[in-house]
Amino acid sequence: MTSAHDRARQLAIAQDFGAEALRLNEELVAANPADVASRTRLARCCREAGRTEESESQYREVLRLEPRNRIAAGGLEQLADARRRAEAPVVPVITARLPRPRSTPVVRHASTAPRRTVELAPPPVFAGFHPSDFAELRFCDAREVRERFGPRVVDLVKRVNALKSSEEIASVREEGRRRLFRASRNEVHTDTARWSAHNTGGRWEPQFTFGMHASRSGTGDYLRAGIGFHMADDGDGADGEGGVQSARRHFQRFQQFLGTAPRSLFLGWMIKENGLIEIGRSGPRVDVRQPSQAADLIAGCDPERTAWVFFGKWLFADQPDEAAVMADPVQLVRTIDRVLTGLLPLWRVFWRDVTSTGASA
Repeated sequence: MTSAHDRARQLAIAQDFGAEALRLNEELVAANPADVASRTRLARCCREAGRTEESESQYREVLRLEPRNRIAAGGLEQLADARRRAEAPVVPVITARLPRPRSTPVVRHASTAPRRTVELAPPPVFAGFHPSDFAELRFCDAREVRERFGPRVVDLVKRVNALKSSEEIASVREEGRRRLFRASRNEVHTDTARWSAHNTGGRWEPQFTFGMHASRSGTGDYLRAGIGFHMADDGDGADGEGGVQSARRHFQRFQQFLGTAPRSLFLGWMIKENGLIEIGRSGPRVDVRQPSQAADLIAGCDPERTAWVFFGKWLFADQPDEAAVMADPVQLVRTIDRVLTGLLPLWRVFWRDVTSTGASA
């Protein structure tokens, strides 16, 4: 028989914070006020039900019991962000009329041109990625992905570009550069049921990238952030930076890098972030959990036969804690910041090695 705890967890995994979840978690908290997991779920249920004051109270109690609880801290920030948006003044619709010289008589006709108006609406705001967003993405082709998700991704990119870690990584590649990503809808790379953003100038280099994928084949819904090598000969040409052969040379240099002392930077980061790899376009290798095994698999790839290699942090929609991070814009940006900050030492050493050996030429 399923216990109340198990049922509450099942509902959370399904991102169901409705009436049943609210009742169960209220009962669990009443039975054990120190139950942090149930109290955190209860706070989310209250938030979804529009009971913001109760939600805030529950999140604060979680932090009292567990001061470093990231979900509670993120929940409070999301409530504060929603409150700020609700209190923002409504931007009026302003009618713009062309001025007329006083000496010019006004001639009225039976049929006049429509009045021109300028609607000053606020730009789309990234508000995290929820189960409904994955459901929407799942049935979009590439064009629809750009139309529906482009504005949200651009807003997210701007937030990432504002990070100190982003600026430092960009300046390693090109001294004086401050923005790691281009904040433009045209720079949002799309395919069926997926989007991604890549660092400026990185087509034929190791790419700092983050993106979102909705599964149509059971490989899972996820968002990932890390470093990838795009080595497919897809007809893009050399574009002045060496083309696919340049990408393969960079990857070969990274394979050699994994056989030297700085390999420890890769292993340490993978351990800290519970990192995963992807080889080809088959999704994350969840069967490869040992960083040393991941490094060996990357080192053993044939650049001529491998279209894509990636290592990074993965957030899965079916994991409640990770789903909560994706749904919270503040926590998601912080997670990407942590990923970039952690990869910065590896990037500095690797890029210095690349430029000193002329591999980027």
